[in-house]
Amino acid sequence: MSTASYLKKHTEALVKDVGIEAACTLTGKSKATLGRYYSDADEHGDRFMPIDVVAALEAGARVPHVTSALANLRGITLSY
Repeated sequence: MSTASYLKKHTEALVKDVGIEAACTLTGKSKATLGRYYSDADEHGDRFMPIDVVAALEAGARVPHVTSALANLRGITLSY
């Protein structure tokens, strides 16, 4: 799995953890925009969620999905 694909998978998990409607409210982004951030379609391959949006969603999530994925890519372990 590529790094991009790995991050998109965790971005999707983050949005689904929060819930799409709540994610839209927390970020001010539309469903379509949020969906593009985790889409693996070629036309969205280079589109990633901005870090301020990640922070807003992770504040409302049970797990910091994207932060954990980034840490894992660097071999870092997070503890709660």
